[in-house]
This record gives sequence, C-alpha cells and structure tokens, in this order.
Amino acid sequence: MRKRIPAFLLEIVIAVLFSFCLSACSAQKEPEKEIIIKVPHTSTMNCISNENVKNAYTLLELASKDFIAQYEKDVRIKVIEFEGGEETKAITNSFGKSDAADILYDGFFNMSSFIHTGKVVPVDDVLTPEMKEDIYPAFLEHGRFNDKLYMLPYMCSENILIYNREMLEQYGLSEYIDEGAVISNWSMDDWTKILNTLADGFAKEGKGKVPMMMYAKDNQGDTHIMTMLRAFGGDLFDSDNNFDLADNPDVISALRWLQNGVDSGWYLPVPYDKTMSDNSSKFKMDELTFYNFNLGSSTYSRVKEDYNEETDTFKKYGFVNYPGNHCTIFNEGFEIFDNGDSEKIEIAKDFLRYFYETDQWLECSAGSIPVSKKVMEKYKDDILLLEAFSNNAENSVDYTHNLPNWQGSDNSVRSVFYKEIALLLTKEADGNFAVTPEECASNLQEKLNTAISEGRKNSTLHE
Repeated sequence: MRKRIPAFLLEIVIAVLFSFCLSACSAQKEPEKEIIIKVPHTSTMNCISNENVKNAYTLLELASKDFIAQYEKDVRIKVIEFEGGEETKAITNSFGKSDAADILYDGFFNMSSFIHTGKVVPVDDVLTPEMKEDIYPAFLEHGRFNDKLYMLPYMCSENILIYNREMLEQYGLSEYIDEGAVISNWSMDDWTKILNTLADGFAKEGKGKVPMMMYAKDNQGDTHIMTMLRAFGGDLFDSDNNFDLADNPDVISALRWLQNGVDSGWYLPVPYDKTMSDNSSKFKMDELTFYNFNLGSSTYSRVKEDYNEETDTFKKYGFVNYPGNHCTIFNEGFEIFDNGDSEKIEIAKDFLRYFYETDQWLECSAGSIPVSKKVMEKYKDDILLLEAFSNNAENSVDYTHNLPNWQGSDNSVRSVFYKEIALLLTKEADGNFAVTPEECASNLQEKLNTAISEGRKNSTLHE
C-alpha cells in the first residue's frame, strides 16, 4: 500500500518549487547589460521646465526610467553620484572595474582630460541631422578635438562676478553700478579704486568684511584666478598652445596686482589657506563684496528673489566681468566611455540620442543657458539675466584649449597652478612674500608646460 505524503510536507515541497520557479523566472528576466552613468554631486540645476529636477542626478534618474520603458532591448541603467572634484577617483581609477562609467555627465572643464586616455568614444554619429541643426555650432565646437566630437554639450554657464551693490553704494561708489547689465567697462584703475575704497571702509567698521574673493588651498576655483591673470591684457598661451607667462609683462602685472591685494586688505586673512567655499559663505553672510556667479549657481535663487520685475532692477546685487573684462564659458554635457563592450557603447549612444530627441529632457536645460535653439526660443523670456549674459558672451576666453593633463595627476595643470598661486599670496615671517610675481610667472610657465608636455606624450585618442 502506497504511503501518503503528510500534508505539511507537501506544502513545504510546493513552496520550495514555487520559490525556485520565481528565482528562475527572475534570473531569465535579469537584463544582460547594465549601463552606468556617473555625475558629480555638485551638478545643481535651476530647471524652470520641471520643478522636480533640482540636479543632474535627478534628471538622469528620471530620463533613464523613461528610456528603459520604451527601449527595445532589456537593459538596466544605474546612475551614480560622486563628490565634485573627484573625477579622477570616480572615472580614471574605475577603468577596468565593475563600476566603470559608460556615460559621464559633467563640465567640459573636468571632462576634457579624459579624451586623452583613449577611453572616450567620438559621438559624431549620435548627432542626427535634426540634432545637429538644433544645437548651436559654437557649443559643438567646444566639444571637438582633432575635428572629432568627444563631448556632447547640453547646457552652459557663463562665469562672471556678482557683487553686493549695497556695499558700493554705502562707500560712495554708485557711479560704477550699471542696472541689469554685466558690466564690462571697469578699467584696472577702477578696480583698484573700488577695492581699496571698500577695504578702507570695512577696516574702519571692524566687522571682518572684505571686498574680493581669493583662495588657493585647493584646485577648486583655479580657473577664476587663471582668468584674472589676463587682467592687464594679452593671452596666457602662445601659438602652439603652450603657456606664455615668464616673459609676459601683462601676466606679471596681473600677478603683482593680485599679490598687492594681500597687504591692501582685499581678501580674507591668509587667502592661500582659503577655499571657494570659505568665500562663498562670507558672500552669503554679506561679508564679501565680489564672488563668482553663473546661472547654474546656488546663488541664482537669491538673485531671483532680489529681482523686481516691475522695475526690471535688482536691489542688492549687480554683475561684472572678471578684472580685465573677461568671462568664461563652462559647458556641461556628456561623454561615452569604451569599457571593452561594443554593445554597451551602442546602448549608451541610443540613450543620448533619445535624451536629446525628447523635449521633456532637453528642456530641463532651460534655467542655465540651453545649447538647443528650440529650447532657447521657448524659454528665452523666462530665464532671468539670459539677455545680459548673451550680450556678454563676446567677452569669453578659452582657458583650457582641451589640453591634456589638465587635471588628475599630482603634476597636472590644476595641481601645479593653485600651489604656485598659494606661494604668491604667502607672507613669510620676515614680512616678505614667498615668491615675487616674476618668480611666480617663471615657475608657473615651467611647471605648467611640463604638465602639458607629459600629457601630450601620453595622450591616446579613441578612433
């Protein structure tokens, strides 16, 4: 006689089989390909088309989900945030590892060095005829190297200085204020008078206020200091894109002007040991007059609150180019990396093509300066200061030339530059500065050109 299986045992068997079936089914549905998108934590966005998008991480998370839902292949996309300024750790040091980036969203300034690793894939074939027609050609050119498009622009920021106009008014400097425009006509004599007048007034107040930002503790913000080396005219590069500083009287004059600011009380105490964040905090507390600004900065929300639409004026803030009347254009966008899987490269290209062809995601660039003509046309009246920034774009300078070894290693351009500026701003125990402007210019030229030469020697481009 056949024995019957006890009911409780039968239930266990059925449960185990059911669980196995679910696991097997899940395993079969697991996507074969995972695309990793990396983005810096600092990529804040002033998006005016979608109130839910506050940063690039959120934008890419939302766009990824929509892409997967309509994509013909079964894929998974993982968006990973990394700390701003740690591109080398997040990107270069992850090559060949399971968390290597397939797509990077970042500023071209940070991304350009990766082109020379041989890992960045040209994306000319991502551009459809419609996309190519829609994106302003100048922004596309910023992403090219050796006639190939390695960085696909999405939006850009124009970097200038914002100032506390109430401070200028308080100390009799109202004549220098220009309503609603980015000021581009202050001479270096004007700058010296303004900064000295403010510094003297603040010293009498005794409340710790200073007029001008300055920092050299790390490489964050070094481009702003580099831009000010053009204050007395001329370029920083020769015709071969090497730094031309040592025998450049204009650069030496700029270095001397910056150094004189230490004794003149223009900066926070021991500026060589200060960071951009230190200066930003002082500006927000109304203890600093001039600070960096663009339409994508965290200060933009304060500017919008300060704006009076009826009078088209600002009560508290004004805007001016860096000394010498220069501004810088910071493009943001995408790179694709070759991690040895051609199918993943094609999926990454499909994602970018979808992203740029979908109005919902393309329009999130509005708030900063969009690179898309149709987005610009749709939102041009809604982006505060857009007209002023557009009119000022002619004052922009190319500060990197997409040169290799700009950042990453200990002997890169960025690693060298801020340390030499720190010495320029350092006073020794005997009251003298650690280096003269002439010595600083000579040291910078030698070390920066060594960094570029090393980068060129090791440069490999993806074909």
